[in-house]
Amino acid sequence: MAEYWDIYDKHRKPVGRLHKRSNIPGEFLKPGEYHLVCEAWIVTPDNKLLITRRHPDKHYGRMWECTGGSVIAGEDSLQGIIREIREEIGLNVTAEEIELVSTSLGTNYFTDYYLIRRDIKLDELVLQKEEVIGARLVTPKELKSMFKSGELVPHLYRYMREIDFFFLEGIKE
Repeated sequence: MAEYWDIYDKHRKPVGRLHKRSNIPGEFLKPGEYHLVCEAWIVTPDNKLLITRRHPDKHYGRMWECTGGSVIAGEDSLQGIIREIREEIGLNVTAEEIELVSTSLGTNYFTDYYLIRRDIKLDELVLQKEEVIGARLVTPKELKSMFKSGELVPHLYRYMREIDFFFLEGIKE
């Protein structure tokens, strides 16, 4: 089934058009068009971050990241992150558990970063086979080591470093 995105301008105002997601070269958003992306930073009470491993057939295949994805047409980013978490790792979260902590602007997308502080057990997760092939809870030290060894999706650690890892203890650079 095709996935559609709402298109926004550079001020994050909807332009009233949809974009059909495609992996075919040349079928990307036009300059000045943006879509919404969301990402969840799920942190446990013992200061571990939940990361998931991307399916090998996806861009950045086999690399580790935080759960997230594109917001589909008709959703806002909060609805999108709740859906992405449920679809990719089978975890039901409520809007009350989620805190919007940051937003960044990419080439043709806005990314909303959400923080969820929750006790997670890996055996309670149900991974979406087409998207996710593994899950881990990592300490700040392990996260830093994974970044240095090239195991993380590149933007993840860099952006967390930009905002000074305020949500994790013990990772100061």
